[in-house]
Amino acid sequence: MKFVVEQLDTWIQPEQRQIESDHWYDNSPITLDWVAPMQRRRMTRFSKMVLHSAQQVSSADQYTNLSAVFSSRHGDFHKTANLLVDIVNQQPLSPTGFGLSVHNAAAGLFSIIKSNTCAMNAIAAGAESFMCAIVEAYIRLVDSNEPYMLVVHSDEILPDIYNQFADELQITHSIAMIVRLAQANEPCFSLNKVLNPAAKNSNLPMSLQGAKALHDKKSAILTHTTLAHHWQLTYHD
Repeated sequence: MKFVVEQLDTWIQPEQRQIESDHWYDNSPITLDWVAPMQRRRMTRFSKMVLHSAQQVSSADQYTNLSAVFSSRHGDFHKTANLLVDIVNQQPLSPTGFGLSVHNAAAGLFSIIKSNTCAMNAIAAGAESFMCAIVEAYIRLVDSNEPYMLVVHSDEILPDIYNQFADELQITHSIAMIVRLAQANEPCFSLNKVLNPAAKNSNLPMSLQGAKALHDKKSAILTHTTLAHHWQLTYHD
C-alpha cells in the first residue's frame, strides 16, 4: 500500500513538548474560533484537540466534505473514568456525558460543526490504532475512488488511577493528515507489518513515532514493547 500525505499536523500538549520551538509539531494554541461558543463550552480537552488538528489540515477548499477515519487508543478516557466512578458510587449517569464519551463522539462533533455529510468511522486497535487508521483510510480510498481521506488520531495521558497500567510514555497529542493514493513514480510512503525482533523498542507512542517520520519524509520502524511484530513505514523518493 502506497500513499501520499498532502497535509500533516501534529499537536502536543505544550508542557510535554521537549523543545518548545521544534519544527515538526504544531506550536499554535487551540482556539477553535471557527466553532460557535455554545458548542465550544460543551467540549472536553480531548474533543478540542481533535477538532483543532482536523481543521488545521482540512480548511482549504479542495478538502471540503471529506470522508474521514478517526482513531484513538483510549478515546476520551477521562470522561469515561468519571462515569465509571459515578457507577461505583451508584450515582445517575449523565446521558450527555455518556454520549460525549463514546469513541466516535469527536467524529460526530466534527461532522455536525462542519456540516460534513461524508462517511466517517472511529477505530480503536490498542497501541496500533494509528497504523490501523492509515490502513483503513487506504482501503477506503481504493474502494471508494475518493480523491482524499482525512485521518485523525488523538490520545490523552491516562487518568491518575490508571497510570499503573501505562505501557508507553504518556503524552497528550493529536495527529491529523490528508492522505491520497500515490501515482506512478511519485514520492510516497508505504506501511507494512513486519517481524523484526532485533529492532529497539521505543516507549514513545507509535503514533508519534509515525508522525515524526511522516514529517521528516524518512523511513522508520515503529515499535511497541507489548507487540511481537513491528510496523515498517518506508519513504519512497
